[in-house]
Amino acid sequence: MKATIKDVAREAGVSVATASNAMNNPEIVKPQTREAVLEAARRLSYVPNANGKRLRARESKTIGLFVNAMTGEFYGALADSMNQVCRAQGYELDICIVADIESIRFRLQDHSLDGAVIFWDAVNEEAAAQMAESDCPLVFLAVNQQGAHSSGILFESREHGRMAADYLYGLGMRRLMHVFGIAGNYDSEMRRRGFLEGLEEHGIPRQEVRILEGRFERGYAYQEMRKYLQEGNPLPDAVFAANDLSAIGCIAALNEQGYHVPEDISVMGCDDISLSEYITPALTTIRTHFQLTGTQAAQEVLRLIRGEEGRLMQQEGIIVVRKSCAIRKKTEG
Repeated sequence: MKATIKDVAREAGVSVATASNAMNNPEIVKPQTREAVLEAARRLSYVPNANGKRLRARESKTIGLFVNAMTGEFYGALADSMNQVCRAQGYELDICIVADIESIRFRLQDHSLDGAVIFWDAVNEEAAAQMAESDCPLVFLAVNQQGAHSSGILFESREHGRMAADYLYGLGMRRLMHVFGIAGNYDSEMRRRGFLEGLEEHGIPRQEVRILEGRFERGYAYQEMRKYLQEGNPLPDAVFAANDLSAIGCIAALNEQGYHVPEDISVMGCDDISLSEYITPALTTIRTHFQLTGTQAAQEVLRLIRGEEGRLMQQEGIIVVRKSCAIRKKTEG
């Protein structure tokens, strides 16, 4: 027999109202209570009532944006551009900052959204394919997903890595470092793969490329670079960071340890956030056109809502040359 919300409440030892709020209004429920409810739902294989959408008799005219944070320029630009498209078409944008994939699944199953855009680090291809089994039109950012009513928007990240390899090699760089983002993240893995493949094509084995973790965060990249330098490791000719924030963190650590960019070492980022133009030195980077991503994502989810087939799209990038990279001077010996 199919489990009900009452069964979940009984299993978790809470009231039906609390169980319902834990799934639909998590901000008003204590974290430990919500976790108990979610665990009970998992044990019972509970699925929210699919009749919810029919009971409303109309479309919700609401599109969801699922993210795990709203920090940084990318998220603000994403939400703003999506909101403009949604409002022009008579839809509201519901920004959902979620802590886990289960929260996304529950929200999709309650049928309160006409469609959704998902940009969450932990959503890989397997998780995306499972979510796409719902009847909610979905657009995944940085995930290779395409289905009957689901689309993916990729950022050509592998090609971005190759572009960085070609550019830095062309400047005479031979001792390279890559500061990657998050293990398992599509963009992070593809940029690293493309960078290493590009260098191998120039005769630089991947095992000779130094690798640091940056997690797409300025502070984390700063800490890792500072640790690397303080341990007395050799200074690379150049660093390619998986995003601009990581590159900026690396520059801060290098400056702190007495190194000059680009005189001693070149640093290259990826994304071209607005801050990149105004730091010292101005950051050479790869423009990924993320400002257009929200517009494209909103237009795509509206297309899916109209009943059109899902598809896979890619965004190309261009190198923006500024002041953080320079031709490598030849040294004696």
